[in-house]
Amino acid sequence: MEKVYDPVKLKDYYDELLHGKAKIEAIRSAIKEADDNNDLPFMVYFREDLCHESTFFGDSMDMMVIFPEILGIIDKHPNIPVTCFDTYYDNADDHVMWVYKWIINACKEFYQIPMEDCINFFEDYKRRSLKYGYNLRPYYKVIYGFYNILGDTKKAEKAFRMFEKLPRDSNSDCKACERNSEILFYLNKDNLDKALKLSQDIENFKLTCGNNKKSWLSMKSNYMNYYIRHNNFEKAAEISKLIVRNSDMENKCEEWDNILYCYAHINLAKALKIYKDHWKEWQEDRNPKDSYDESKNICCFWKIYELNRKRKTVKLEFDISFPLYNEDDLYKITDLFDYYYNKAKTIALKFDKRNSTDKFIKQLEDALNEVSKTGYRED
Repeated sequence: MEKVYDPVKLKDYYDELLHGKAKIEAIRSAIKEADDNNDLPFMVYFREDLCHESTFFGDSMDMMVIFPEILGIIDKHPNIPVTCFDTYYDNADDHVMWVYKWIINACKEFYQIPMEDCINFFEDYKRRSLKYGYNLRPYYKVIYGFYNILGDTKKAEKAFRMFEKLPRDSNSDCKACERNSEILFYLNKDNLDKALKLSQDIENFKLTCGNNKKSWLSMKSNYMNYYIRHNNFEKAAEISKLIVRNSDMENKCEEWDNILYCYAHINLAKALKIYKDHWKEWQEDRNPKDSYDESKNICCFWKIYELNRKRKTVKLEFDISFPLYNEDDLYKITDLFDYYYNKAKTIALKFDKRNSTDKFIKQLEDALNEVSKTGYRED
């Protein structure tokens, strides 16, 4: 019996799956069926769902690979109708502009994307925004984050002020997400009073992203990292407990490496447990920026651990996927430090080469110098 193509059933099927590899593969299968049937609306829509899944629950590199295919389809076939699942958009082009924001935001996270390609993505997004009648508020929000990563504070602030100046339109992020961007900006400028005033509506859940705690958790993460940056590890630890307690499958806590760094200064036993619980997911992370941050925080942890423990080895139950694996499960602390330091350094040099700066490598060295000064204080 010939298989009947039914895009609605394909969508219903993968929506029932848990987030992760199985769901990604099911969406890929749906894309192939839509392609085989030349179903333009679902050829675009299924690819957008893959972008969503990879951005929020998987590997963002999948999104960076598939998104140019979406642009190719809509450029070849303008005004493709939406599907029954995204009727709140005028057409497929309109929906793509929402997804495009994830792409330009992710440029800063992948050194594999040359600077020229990043600029081309930004300019193409800008052109399409104006073509479809949107203003550039989301564009300037992303540009702020990109220049901030590059360390160009003047251009970053100029972009943020343009973001503040422009009114919201239908392609703007939700109010809660935009508010978090404002809070982060003022925390980065060490204007705690301004940040606290801006935080009230999220703290009281007057502003939310959907019907969950996503925005509240993001805000708490911003404050936790602010206090870590100011070496107030006790306050940061208090906030980390709130983040962990309120995270669930939908709102996965992605701050474990920062929490590790925090506890490395006040509770080494807890820090070690965090490392044991999360080494595997850190090892498998394919997002270069995340992997850099994780490796930087982990090597700082091992540096503090080495300085404050008499034993030169530690017992860890790795599996064979870990590059330093041995059957004795006994590892030199200096070897662990060297592994993560070299991993962070390798990624840092690649980002700095792409960005024509020395920010990443300097950030790594500054972090290690800082842990030597701040030391360890048991809570």
